[in-house]
Amino acid sequence: MPTTNIIELIDTVRDKYRDRVAVQEVADGQVRGMTYDELARQRARVSAWLMEQGIQHRDRVAILSEGRPIWGVALFGVVQIGAIVVPLEVKLKEPECVNVLNHAEAKALLVSKKHEEMAQRLKTHVPTLTSVLSLEEQSDHWPALGSLPPGGRATSRRNVTDEDTALIVYTSGTTGTPKGVEISCGSLRFEIESFSTMIDYRPDDQFLSILPVNHLFEITGGFLGPLYYGCTVTYCQSLKPTELFKAMQATGTTVMLVVPLVLKMLHDGIFRKIDALPRGQRRVFNRLFAIAKWCDRLGVSMGRLLFKPIHRQFGGRFRCFVSGGAPLDPQIAVDFSALGIPVLQGYGLTETAPVVSGNSLRANRIGSVGKPLPGVEVQIVRARPDAPDGEIITRGPNVMRGYFKNPEATAEVLKDGWFHTGDLGYIDQDGFLYISGRIKNLIVTGGGKKVQPEEVEELLARSPYIKEVCILGRPATDGLKAGTEEVYAVIVPSDEQFKAAGLATDKATVTRVLTGELAKIGKGLADYKRPVGFELWKDELPKTATRKIKRLEVRQRLVQTNTND
Repeated sequence: MPTTNIIELIDTVRDKYRDRVAVQEVADGQVRGMTYDELARQRARVSAWLMEQGIQHRDRVAILSEGRPIWGVALFGVVQIGAIVVPLEVKLKEPECVNVLNHAEAKALLVSKKHEEMAQRLKTHVPTLTSVLSLEEQSDHWPALGSLPPGGRATSRRNVTDEDTALIVYTSGTTGTPKGVEISCGSLRFEIESFSTMIDYRPDDQFLSILPVNHLFEITGGFLGPLYYGCTVTYCQSLKPTELFKAMQATGTTVMLVVPLVLKMLHDGIFRKIDALPRGQRRVFNRLFAIAKWCDRLGVSMGRLLFKPIHRQFGGRFRCFVSGGAPLDPQIAVDFSALGIPVLQGYGLTETAPVVSGNSLRANRIGSVGKPLPGVEVQIVRARPDAPDGEIITRGPNVMRGYFKNPEATAEVLKDGWFHTGDLGYIDQDGFLYISGRIKNLIVTGGGKKVQPEEVEELLARSPYIKEVCILGRPATDGLKAGTEEVYAVIVPSDEQFKAAGLATDKATVTRVLTGELAKIGKGLADYKRPVGFELWKDELPKTATRKIKRLEVRQRLVQTNTND
């Protein structure tokens, strides 16, 4: 489509699919939608209001909303006047939001009903924040989108080019100086157009959106990309499998962007139901499953034919999952593939807008993160020529402009146009990229052995008795190894699995069972990679918006617990 900027791109699609539902939400058992035409009219109202408030080109406007159609209205409303969107994570605490908003010098805030009271408090702590708009039909606190007059095309837009910054996405909102990643309109355009090489978008595709809308993976692959190709995006606020399946059945979902934890949850749910079947039915399933896996290895997919009840549970039209944000257990991808549900794993970072590489329905190599997107270069920088892997560096139109107001941090990772990811990996002879770990997560034992936590986590997470696991390097306190690092695990047990197996969930029983699981699974690991011990946590491990485990926070809590003991 011959367009000059991202807004014209969406306008072209609007003109083509005017009466088709663009975005909708599942709430209270109802599906409420907004057509492409309505989306355009609503965004014009937001743009006109922002211009009346004096918002200028390159001013920062924050959005604080869960995934809903109004979030897309807000995003387009800001971008089409040349202002910059600062998408806030809804799970941030008030001080974290204040920190981000002050650093961005945000002048306006667009909020959903759920966060209107928070907006009142934020306004008192952010001097630059002069205007707040509720994205609802009406509000007791702020001017509301529903009460705004229609915005005309001529009065609600400015010229926007690919060189303009579209987003500043903050990778952290906690203490210290947060990092705001500047993403240009051109980078977004590139990602939107390139993402189709992975997903092969179709105009009749139905996307189910469950990831945080402040995350670039969701913004590009799960929102802008689908709209560019005339698809429909449905927002669902619940991660409960029963609610997800209801939404999928109600909308005929075809594609879903997920993080590995969601896949593990769905995978475990399916196979728990299989394990609960009568013996005869379970035996039939296992035989069919073995046949499906054998056919898969030959390049023939039989899952959709053999497992129709499972496909009906997914809505009957489901085409694939697209997984990103964290390492994926290859066994989960193998199992889903045998069921006839491909999992396309990709790789990227916020700083790369975000996708660098990805598998596709035409070329899906399980265990890898696919081939670089067309136009994206990837190189491996090895510490020595014979090293099996090295740091992944990349360059292309998708790479960020830099960290907002932080040239020093920018210079550390952007060198001669190449972005240094901090991730370790290698490329096979066919051009598929593999991730082997992260430089900063590396554990170095007293014997000089190097352990990638992700490798150990992937193996341990296969135990049905382990819901979540985080591997850390912990200082040894005894013997010759005192003061050096040793491998240690923090485990959240799966109460559901213990109950399903008829086992108690008291600490002694859980410890006994997990000790046995670690011993059994540990046989597949070199001695130096096996955890020397573990600690049980009942609560979910702390995570980022993209569901990555916050290792530093886990480590700090671990140290604090041991100190108190």
